[in-house]
Parts: sequence; structure tokens; C-alpha cells
Amino acid sequence: MLRTHRRKSVLAAAALVATTMLLTACQGGNTEDSGKSTGATTSITAARGASAEGGSATGAGIESKRGTVSGKWVGTVSYLAPGKYTVTDANGAEQAFFTSEDTDIEGAGKICGDADGQAATPCTEEELEAAAKKGFGATVDVKDGVAVSIIEDHTDSGNGMGEGEKSGLFSGTLGYMAPGKYSLSRDGNERAFFTATDTVINGAGWICGDAETITPCTEEDLEAAAKKGGIAVVVKVEDGVAVTIDEEHN
Repeated sequence: MLRTHRRKSVLAAAALVATTMLLTACQGGNTEDSGKSTGATTSITAARGASAEGGSATGAGIESKRGTVSGKWVGTVSYLAPGKYTVTDANGAEQAFFTSEDTDIEGAGKICGDADGQAATPCTEEELEAAAKKGFGATVDVKDGVAVSIIEDHTDSGNGMGEGEKSGLFSGTLGYMAPGKYSLSRDGNERAFFTATDTVINGAGWICGDAETITPCTEEDLEAAAKKGGIAVVVKVEDGVAVTIDEEHN
């Protein structure tokens, strides 16, 4: 009887030890699985973080680049890749930008349209790409790295800067002639234009304001800047009167 009781006690103890070892093994397995799960989650998070910072994900990289620049540039537009171009100003500074399906593309003889026409002609992305591979002069308005508009310069299409054109979009160096009368010089040619009380004048550090922000300027600011000279501007003219004067953003 005593021997039987001891045998039962030994068996019970052995069963308890086996159960404990089994539970410990299960817990260890769960811990290992949890570690693997945590590692996977961490890897996914890291990958997402890399993409958000413009890592290996192409789309994220483009978005990162698109968020870098805003402003208006005047110069020669060139082709880089499908949907991506550069505009190079007279000083050789180059700025890359993207296009989108909403980009307003207007030609005056080189992208598309007629060089003798008074109004610019809407062009397609295919026409823009073909023209950019050759190069053409234009004003490019960029927001967050994407072109809002690409307007071919009339002066780049063979018309020069004579008095014959009283309306259009023109670029050049601003000069002062008389109160309310200014000149725009480019490639040795000069065009005169007038301002009015409702002419919109935008500065980017030289007419007024700073290089970081487009700032509304006064006629007095414009006159003072024009007398100093050397300021590149883009002027939209209607019937000889400036509708807008935009300082070229550098």
C-alpha cells in the first residue's frame, strides 16, 4: 500500500514537470512568434517611412521633388524626360519642373500656333515635348514643382520687340522712360509700354519683397527699381498697357 502511494506520487510529480515544460515551450514559441510579428511590423513601418521621404519608391520621390519650387521663370525650355522639363534663364541657371494634365501650354509659333497671331494657341503635351527637344523661349509658372502654365514668348517667335505688337506676353530687362512709361529690352531690341492704376506689379526681391515670396508692389517701387536697371521681368500687355508685371523669380 505504501509502495503504491509512493508510485502515484512519483507519477504525479512527473506529470507536473512535463506539464510545466510544455507550457514553458508554448510560451517560448509565442514569444518568438511575437518577435517575428513585431519585426515585420517594424520593417513595414520603416519601408513606409523611406517611401514618405522619397526613398526607393518612384512616386514618392517625384512627390518630394514636386514640393520644392514655386515661382515664375523666363528662359529656354528643354526636354528631360516624359513629363519633365527644364527652364534655363539668361544667366545659365537651370530649373527643373514637371507637367500635368492641367498644365496650360500656349504656343506662338514654335510649340504650336502662328508666330504672327496676336493670341497664343493652346498646345498639346506631345507638341510641347517635340518643341522642347529643340528648345524654345517661354515663361513658366511653377507651383510646388509642377508647371501651372508654359507660355511661349512672342519675342522668341521671330516678331522681335518692335512697336508692331501692342498685346502679348513679353520678357526682358525693365527700363524707365517717364512717369508711367517703361521699356522692356531683350537681345538689343526695346519695347515701350505704359502702366495704369490697375496694373498688377509683383516683386520677388528686386522691385519689392524678398526672394522667398511673391509680393504686390507699388508704382513707386516699380519706378525706383526700373531706374536702377538690370531687373528681368515678364509683362503681359494689352493695347500697349501693362496688365501684369512679374519680376522673374530667381
